Amino acid sequence: MKKIAFIVWLVVLMLGASFPTYAQEDAILLTFEGAQVDSITWEEFLALEQLTVELTRTNSKGKTTTGVYTGVHWNVLAEAIGAQQAKAVQVIASDGFEQVYPLEVVQAADSVFALYKDGEPITEDPKNGRVWFCASEDYTANFWTKFIVKIVVR
Repeated sequence: MKKIAFIVWLVVLMLGASFPTYAQEDAILLTFEGAQVDSITWEEFLALEQLTVELTRTNSKGKTTTGVYTGVHWNVLAEAIGAQQAKAVQVIASDGFEQVYPLEVVQAADSVFALYKDGEPITEDPKNGRVWFCASEDYTANFWTKFIVKIVVR
């Protein structure tokens, strides 16, 4: 009887250990308003054509950082969610921060909605949005938004 209980416990433990990865892939990554699609999962986002760019930015405190960001360009994301008619894109972060971008910012060749920085997930904290908008180097760090959870197509 102890052997059966141990096997059941082991199976439950193994299933539980795999849950965070499974939940991350199936959980909603972004929601949308004004698009044909209401949401996208991590797995669906990764299935889109990925773009990797090296960007340097200087924040408002004067600190300069360089990173290699991987994610999806707006044109690819817009096509996937049915938002090709967009005139502007509003992003909303998990802390309530909002910013509206004109199309020329999100469509710049090396602007990216990123999940990875330097090959590592930007964040795995489920309380944060896991997407950053990293604007082209043609724009200042003021055009970056971290921890995005919602995109409103205008």
